[in-house]
Amino acid sequence: MSREKRLQPVLKLAQGKVDEAARALGYLNSKIAAEQATHGQLKNYETEYLQLMRGGDEPGRKMDVQAVMRYQLFVQRLEAAQIQQNEQIKLLEEQKAQVTEHWIKTQARAKAIGSVMEAARQEEAVIANRQEQKLFDEFNSLSASRRN
Repeated sequence: MSREKRLQPVLKLAQGKVDEAARALGYLNSKIAAEQATHGQLKNYETEYLQLMRGGDEPGRKMDVQAVMRYQLFVQRLEAAQIQQNEQIKLLEEQKAQVTEHWIKTQARAKAIGSVMEAARQEEAVIANRQEQKLFDEFNSLSASRRN
């Protein structure tokens, strides 16, 4: 069995790891996008409630103290949720950086294995060509000696 054929399962495993890392990267990208969308919604809710607290569409509207306190408490909760959301996004970004690094390494390894396979294939082709040339030379030599 040729070296190239012996390396094919190794290359297949390496490609599987590259694909797995790419899927993980895709998952993290979609998760980050979803978390950022949630963060944007929280920011919009905060803006809306702050506008309502300031009177919104009804200038001169009066709110009692309890209503103001409820609004402030709700806005504080929204701000806390935004902070938590930012921390979640930061954590996902860190994971993405690690997975990206892993993907790059696995891809480089797969390329290296592919290069080794290509070199083995070329080496085997050179050896086969030499053997063929040797056989051709021997045949020519025998043919020449029989003619004499």
